[in-house]
Amino acid sequence: MKEINFDHNNIGGLAEIYAFPPNDLLRVRHDYRSGRHYVEMKTRDNIVAIPVYPDRSFVFDEQKSTADGGDYWQVSIEGVIPKLRHDVSVLIEVLERGEWLVLSQDHNGIVHLSGSVEVPLSFACEKTTGDSYTSLNGSSFTFSGSQPAPSLIIDMDDLNHI
Repeated sequence: MKEINFDHNNIGGLAEIYAFPPNDLLRVRHDYRSGRHYVEMKTRDNIVAIPVYPDRSFVFDEQKSTADGGDYWQVSIEGVIPKLRHDVSVLIEVLERGEWLVLSQDHNGIVHLSGSVEVPLSFACEKTTGDSYTSLNGSSFTFSGSQPAPSLIIDMDDLNHI
């Protein structure tokens, strides 16, 4: 019998997000003994780290669908970058002009690698100052795309060492 094991300490939201160009990925190494995956990079110079609010408003969502060509997974990683500042706008423009692989770690410590070299994710952003004094000033963003396989769970204790 196969059984799904789960932990009752289940926390929603994302804790960390890192985007990098597909060309910077050397390989995803699979350890056949442990069944785990590891990311190996050619360079870390082009990684864009996106700070995450501690309010759990950042979301990783993956939905399986079927089309004539077979199964695919629709991935969406969403969040908010606070304040409309020049230095942030420069990085947002870099993200808007590129295609990305995204490492996202949830509050349970699970790291997902979304996108692939063949089918990277795209970045979209909406900037707003809000409609009232209490509204958030910032950029709402989404990394999204369809991929031929679900996001890989990557073995990393902490993304801060990237």
